[in-house]
Amino acid sequence: MLNTSDLKRKLEGAFPEDQVATLTEVLLEYQAGLATSVDMQDLKDAVKALTGAQARTETRMEELTEAQVRTEKRMEELTEAQARTEKRMEELTEAQARTEKQVKELTEAQVRTEKRMEELAVVQTRTEERLGYLTEAQTRTEKTLNKLVLDHDDTRKQFGGLSNTVGYTLENAAYRTLPALLETDYDITVQGTLKRTYLRDNRGRSVEVNIFGRGNKNGRDVIILGESKSQLSANHIDHFISNRLAHLKPLFENVFPLLVTHMTSSEDVEAYAKERGIALYYSYQL
Repeated sequence: MLNTSDLKRKLEGAFPEDQVATLTEVLLEYQAGLATSVDMQDLKDAVKALTGAQARTETRMEELTEAQVRTEKRMEELTEAQARTEKRMEELTEAQARTEKQVKELTEAQVRTEKRMEELAVVQTRTEERLGYLTEAQTRTEKTLNKLVLDHDDTRKQFGGLSNTVGYTLENAAYRTLPALLETDYDITVQGTLKRTYLRDNRGRSVEVNIFGRGNKNGRDVIILGESKSQLSANHIDHFISNRLAHLKPLFENVFPLLVTHMTSSEDVEAYAKERGIALYYSYQL
């Protein structure tokens, strides 16, 4: 039979300390009560069964411990995930706040844009009205300008007609009196009459000549070429030389140029004509 010390020693190797005393007490009672009917092998079997149960309990405890570790690890993961979720929520909240701020700013900007568009529309309306007024004014101006152009053309025609009349009057007087003046002043005897005519120049072009006639000076034939101007200037003299004499002189052997005018544009024009070899007569001499 097992004594108390031996039983405790065997149980302490298989069971926790707090269970050893209880198991010892139970086994001693069991041993005392069953000593006559249960042999030692049965007792050993019971202890073996208890030992197996304890081993299974310990295995289960290890499994529970591992499960607890896994649970705690999962809890840590969930805690970290929760922290990340909360952080993400904070970021989303901040982003939402920024978005709402941007939406508010865009809304205000849209309101300002619409207000500006309304102002521009008003300005555009006034501009179109002003443009319409300017268009009407432009139309009236163009009509007035066209009328002025027509009036100017008419005036030019009238002035041209008046100028022609004055020129013709001056030339007509010259035709009558120049023969005597030319004979007195330059010993030129006019043969036939002086006249207004057209001549072909050295380029074959038809050129109007205000005063044309033939004469004789000291036995030599002379061609009289002249022009009349109401008010004679140095430019008129240059034009007469370059556009009449230069193109007609090559056609004749001896040309006598002359000019007839009411007055000169300046006091030096008469001297300029003489320098260029051109005879000059005033209307009061005719």
